[in-house]
Amino acid sequence: MRLKRREFVLAMAGGTAGLGLARRAGQDGAPTAVRDAGWPPGVEERINSTCLVCPSRCGVRARVVDGRLVHLDGNPLHPLSRGGLCPRGVAGVQTLYHPERLRQPLLRIGPRGGGSWRPLTWSSAIATLADRLGQLRAAGRPEALAVVAGYGAGSMEDLWRQLLGAFGSPNYVADAYPDGTDSVAAAMHGIARRPAYDLERAALVLSFGAPLFEAWWSPVQAFVAFGGPADEASRRTRFVQVDTRFSRTAARAHEWIGVRPASYATLALGIAYVLLKEERVDGDFLRDHVAGFDDWTDAKGVTHEGYSSIVLRHFRTEEVSDATGVPVERIVRVARAFAAQAPAVAVCGADVTLAPDGLLAGMAVHSLNALVGAINRPGGVFFADDPPLAPLAPLALDGTARRGLGRGPLVVPAPFGAPTADGLAEAIGNADAGAVQVLMLYYANPLASSQSPETWRRALQRVELVVTCSPFLDETAREADLILPDLLPQERWQDGVAPSSYPYPTWMLTRPVVAPPPAGMATGEMLLELARRLGGTVAASLPYGDMETLLKARARGLFAARRGMPFGDEFETAHQHQMEERGWWLPSQPDFDGFWTALLERGGWTDPFLDTTDPGRWRRTASGRLELMPAAVLRHVEQPGRTDGLYRFVPPPAEHAGGARYPLRLNPYRLSTLASGTVHLAPWIAERPTMLPEVHWVPWVEVHPETARAADLADGVMAWVVSPRGRYRARVRHFPGVPPDTVVAPYGPRHPDGALASPLQLLDGATDALTGLAAWCTTFVRLERA
Repeated sequence: MRLKRREFVLAMAGGTAGLGLARRAGQDGAPTAVRDAGWPPGVEERINSTCLVCPSRCGVRARVVDGRLVHLDGNPLHPLSRGGLCPRGVAGVQTLYHPERLRQPLLRIGPRGGGSWRPLTWSSAIATLADRLGQLRAAGRPEALAVVAGYGAGSMEDLWRQLLGAFGSPNYVADAYPDGTDSVAAAMHGIARRPAYDLERAALVLSFGAPLFEAWWSPVQAFVAFGGPADEASRRTRFVQVDTRFSRTAARAHEWIGVRPASYATLALGIAYVLLKEERVDGDFLRDHVAGFDDWTDAKGVTHEGYSSIVLRHFRTEEVSDATGVPVERIVRVARAFAAQAPAVAVCGADVTLAPDGLLAGMAVHSLNALVGAINRPGGVFFADDPPLAPLAPLALDGTARRGLGRGPLVVPAPFGAPTADGLAEAIGNADAGAVQVLMLYYANPLASSQSPETWRRALQRVELVVTCSPFLDETAREADLILPDLLPQERWQDGVAPSSYPYPTWMLTRPVVAPPPAGMATGEMLLELARRLGGTVAASLPYGDMETLLKARARGLFAARRGMPFGDEFETAHQHQMEERGWWLPSQPDFDGFWTALLERGGWTDPFLDTTDPGRWRRTASGRLELMPAAVLRHVEQPGRTDGLYRFVPPPAEHAGGARYPLRLNPYRLSTLASGTVHLAPWIAERPTMLPEVHWVPWVEVHPETARAADLADGVMAWVVSPRGRYRARVRHFPGVPPDTVVAPYGPRHPDGALASPLQLLDGATDALTGLAAWCTTFVRLERA
């Protein structure tokens, strides 16, 4: 029966009246009067800002009540995180109110490391530092100032480099979780930048050792890509994780492929063998854009094997299966899926590149993207632009600065690497006395993060003045002479750029959401004041009154670029993309003041359009092509004394090189901290659903149950992890998700008393000669009951 309009209206009216009567009768739980609590209601604010704990730089929305931060959520307008926030970001509230944070400058009194400090005012502390730096310049030795900085991409890194350049020192060293993928891109693409992965639009993601949900450049990027609904209306990306252990990332994957340590490259080339053998490659892309695929003859008439010949000759599936432990049928199935489920992309992680042949191994993994043409295509690999910020003021150099810069950096990097923190420590130890007289550390804690802490201790003893900006008394801060503690992200002005893993250029603002401590000062403000104290060309190179002014000046470049937009919702972002795709751009605000206000309110700026038509965006080599056999790499690997070569990997030895005394291979991995400077809530952050519950407040190691039983080590007992270089204490946890004869050890946890338990300090010192990065998979240890 169908109701007429009049009957429908009468029925609704009656229903509404009945509902009102029910509420009057108390049947709907009517609210009762609230007794006066005795205090006035609080003033509540919601402020968009940016998390600075890790390189992901996710957007946060702070809930502030009566001037106190009470909660952090994700900013739903942020294009990368889209309202998501990992436990590190949530822990920002606890970090802000941490009882052990430092709130004012401290000057050491007594012997270094003795733990005695005298509080200083900021004016006195900056004057002390400026006086010592002025003495360096007066003596004509500006290069005797060195800076070691953790991750600070954006204006903070630019500010440090500008200060050092104007001062006259070339000794800036980043200690920011290098993973070697930028070296792979430099060799193959001519672009020294980490590749960006379009995870969200890929049909298949094949990850080689990349901890996408743990300590990757942006775990939230992975959560967004793989967290959609699994229905027909919304296709989900299929995710396959290749890993030596059943990690948290492997547990979230659709499929885990366990491999033997140091065999990632062998498996990648075994997959390439199937693609080549079955002709499942993108022939047009290889012909038009790739060099080194086929054999070639050089100017002297010598014929060289190309990539295709090497792979087909040396990486038959049966041999690859023996070397990696992956069954033949599984190698074939994954290879066919990688070719068929387009677009597919292979992601290279630090477990691949932190090896003696890490650069070559990373090239082997990335070659899969070349074979299927997954370069600068939706769902593939991109090289994102930097946000078009206005540059800092022109660098002013006087004669002292020119002479200092002309002497060159103290650290000579590896052929395809950058200066490393350990390299600086070694150089300080080997150089003449006074080579570095002032060392400044910014979110860097090398005594904890280095694999050579003894080298760093010797280096610090040779430095006259050690200054740290750490807001906590970490291991290196305890050995400092002057501590200038930074404000925490919720109290300071700063900016950030999206990590290189994200394909869209994005600039984020961090703004104060609560008032800083009365005696506090942000490091950026301190550097600007230090430049004013130094005066002359140093002050002229940084003519900004404060960090807010600096950031506002840089944002003018975004406004003038005639591209991109302040953060917006999905409709606004899609509309902007469509407009730019058609060659149109309309300003969202008529003037810069309105643009700046929108940046503050929304949290930042992004450009949602990717140009897939310009080959110059991804190939800048001398040949003008993506190079599978880069000449510069060949010159280093095809030398006397090397038994292998490019794409000719020696399979891992069947027996452990440690012998009977050290029978277990050490396999370190990171938890959540991504650079030298760390978060002082690591146990709390790690204590969330995981493969091994109730292990986070005491350092642990993971051992296969059969291996542990053979060593008479019950689950949960404390043991010493011993290598030829040292030992540390940890709890043994039986875990079948690790390879036999292997000790898997997280890097980061400390004992409740603060004692460091770092597997990195047991490493044998092996490095990749091409990148200078440490090898994490070559050390062998034994376990002893503690």
